[in-house]
Amino acid sequence: MRLDVLGSSGTAPTRDNPASGYLLRHGDTTIWMDAGPGTYMALLGLVDVGEVDAVLLSHMHPDHCTDLFALFQGLKYVRRLEVDPVPVVAPDGSIERLQGFVQGGDDHALFAVLAIHEAQPGETLHFGDFTVSPQAAHHSVPALAYRVEAGAGALGYTGDTGASDMVTEHFAGTHTLLAEASLPAGDRYPFHMTAQEAGRLGAATGAQHLILTHIPEFIDGGDSLAEAAVVYGGRLSLARPGDVYMIE
Repeated sequence: MRLDVLGSSGTAPTRDNPASGYLLRHGDTTIWMDAGPGTYMALLGLVDVGEVDAVLLSHMHPDHCTDLFALFQGLKYVRRLEVDPVPVVAPDGSIERLQGFVQGGDDHALFAVLAIHEAQPGETLHFGDFTVSPQAAHHSVPALAYRVEAGAGALGYTGDTGASDMVTEHFAGTHTLLAEASLPAGDRYPFHMTAQEAGRLGAATGAQHLILTHIPEFIDGGDSLAEAAVVYGGRLSLARPGDVYMIE
């Protein structure tokens, strides 16, 4: 499984780093995971818009989903592709939120181009070479954490979440854990993690590789790596746009 980091900036994009977005590829299957602002343009540098087989959205906060509208416009009005609707996996309430944004019902063109599926924890979804398992994340709005498997590789992606026993159990045995580390050291906000909490999650799941992401520009990434290393002894990385990881 190949993981390309499209963007990793927490809360908002920066001049040189889009917000949250990742591209997963295995064989002939391509999945776009989170569609934060700026990630659509980064995606176009790697694949054609028509090659996206599915989209996984962790939640509907703008820094994780707004480039979904760029995908819709690109498919419908720019490329004018006649393709089956692209599956979009998202948490409860997402259809209503999208309807509110486009000011239309389920007959709006967006829902003919994108097939929105409000996933439930415990489901198992299949997209080409990929098996996707969502779990409820601990966030301020409905949110999903994803376990994604292809071939022999297993990736865990937290989306936005605070520490959660459900998420820890869901990611047990994953090779690579892509974990948010949004908070400064010592912060106790319940719906995000510090780098040290992300490190504890990596250690508890037995992940061989922990990649810290969703770090706001006011936090030094080097400090985040040092904090995670106090409690996590495996391979440790900081997600940067353009990074490529192979998950075996």
